[in-house]
Amino acid sequence: MGKNKLIKGILTGAIVGGLITLSDRDTRSYVTRKLQVCGNKTAYYAKNPADAIHQLNLNYAKCSEQIASGLTSALHMLHQLQEVTEKIEKRDNNG
Repeated sequence: MGKNKLIKGILTGAIVGGLITLSDRDTRSYVTRKLQVCGNKTAYYAKNPADAIHQLNLNYAKCSEQIASGLTSALHMLHQLQEVTEKIEKRDNNG
């Protein structure tokens, strides 16, 4: 029961906050421009679904490359940390 009230409260707050921010002219024009761009892209991809799939594939490949690069960096850092730890252990054992 409390979970439903929390979700309703968050949604209500977001809606009220969004409506209040729309009282600013610059915000309204920004939202209008972004909605027009979004509508145009949606209409384009609805008429050209192959382009939508192609774009999704490109974005997926880019994300995959970034994740792989991040994992490679993390593994390299862990390897360096392991080497340092082993050097410290050898020094402590010899000292």
